[in-house]
Amino acid sequence: MRNLKRNNKLTMKFQQAVLLSVCLAAAVAIEGCAVPRTPPQFPDAAAASPAGGTFVNVANLRNVKEGLNKDQLYELIGPPQFHEWFVGNHVWNYLFDFRRGDEVVSCQYQVQFDKNMRVSATYWRDPQCAEFVREAAAPAAAPANGTKPAPLEQFTIEGEALFPFSKSSLDSMLPGGRAQLDATIEKIRAEAGTTRIDVVGHTDRIGSNESNQTLSQARAETVKRYLVAHGIDAGRIRADGVGPMQPVSHCPPGATPAVIGCLQKDRRVTITVYGRN
Repeated sequence: MRNLKRNNKLTMKFQQAVLLSVCLAAAVAIEGCAVPRTPPQFPDAAAASPAGGTFVNVANLRNVKEGLNKDQLYELIGPPQFHEWFVGNHVWNYLFDFRRGDEVVSCQYQVQFDKNMRVSATYWRDPQCAEFVREAAAPAAAPANGTKPAPLEQFTIEGEALFPFSKSSLDSMLPGGRAQLDATIEKIRAEAGTTRIDVVGHTDRIGSNESNQTLSQARAETVKRYLVAHGIDAGRIRADGVGPMQPVSHCPPGATPAVIGCLQKDRRVTITVYGRN
């Protein structure tokens, strides 16, 4: 009898060990399928559940930021819609619907998580879809006479001329960019009746929307500080970053060296000078 009980215990331990091994192997398999990629890889939209996408709470979607954990993300925008596991997966994919007039537009959205399962990046399959989430900018104050200021001139400086890759500080500004800004400042001083100066930072579509927005805003603020340091009235300067939302290039998808080169025109800072009508 004792031998029988001992054999049963050994059998149970063996079965538990086998079950644990199977679970670990499954976890490894899941983990391997869920590795974030740059540029991101999106699933077939037809595989979404429910099919055709769902309308998302846009206010909640605006609050998706780097550093959120999965529970917080779930509370904001719900579970992933492509049969992805809650535990283990480093990528969640969504298919969201938005209204544009009488038309319904479906957009694929991806959230990537770091090793601690916190949001590390977000992507739209079509970068233009971010416009559905972007808050409308507050209208600029009109001059006392009630008319809108007229643009006098616009200057565009390529991002590579102004800053090294991923940099935005005044100390990192490149000599070529400084020279272009100095020439721009001289032209601004020569304009009579300047009422406002808009400095806008732009990026290309590569990378997460949040990091691009942050970088474009930081670069615009640095250019504003440079203008102020050279005698331009700070009260007339407005600095904004728009990330990849206003592209001027027409490039194919992907992130090959050729595509990145094609996107160069999108990486820029524009300075628009306004005057009275």
